[in-house]
Amino acid sequence: MSLLALITTADLEQYPLPPEVVLTDSIVTVLIESASDEVVDAAGSPIIQKRSTVELLAGRARILRLPGLPVTEIHTVTVDGKPVTDWKRAAAGIYRPSGWAEEGAELVTVDYTHGLPTLPADIKDLVCRMVISGLLIAAENDADGFALNNGRLSSIKIDDYAEGYATGDTVDAITEMALPQRTRDRLAKRFGNYGAKVVGSL
Repeated sequence: MSLLALITTADLEQYPLPPEVVLTDSIVTVLIESASDEVVDAAGSPIIQKRSTVELLAGRARILRLPGLPVTEIHTVTVDGKPVTDWKRAAAGIYRPSGWAEEGAELVTVDYTHGLPTLPADIKDLVCRMVISGLLIAAENDADGFALNNGRLSSIKIDDYAEGYATGDTVDAITEMALPQRTRDRLAKRFGNYGAKVVGSL
């Protein structure tokens, strides 16, 4: 299983699953990794405490915000490849009295430790529910169960049966592994995803 997987099959066992859902099937691992990747991508960081490297294009500001809150330790900071030491760790990033980008936009690379010691219960529940939803669709044993959800039912007519589907930007997700935008926004805000992404973790 991926090192970035946020849950295990043991977490899924805590939910009342129907007998047709078999947690030893190989698809369980696939769905756990897919759901975890989606949540981590929305958060902009691994969420669980890691040592990572992030590259940021700094503008004129004294505080450079870092993804992956909370920031617990900063190891090294370089500006355009050159080490700098005149900074202090702040609640959401690094503070530099003279400010960043003194000579225009600068590429700042930060090696730091961040994230939570354990996965919050609500995020574990979110990932579990995503996986269970995918498993229930797969357990239907119907080819349509694996079709992409490119729209959702918005209207139905009884006489001369007809259905209407909402499509486009109003559709929350196309698969059970895709988070609706409002959930992605909430995760981004919670874990400091200010448009920057962690580019490497140990």
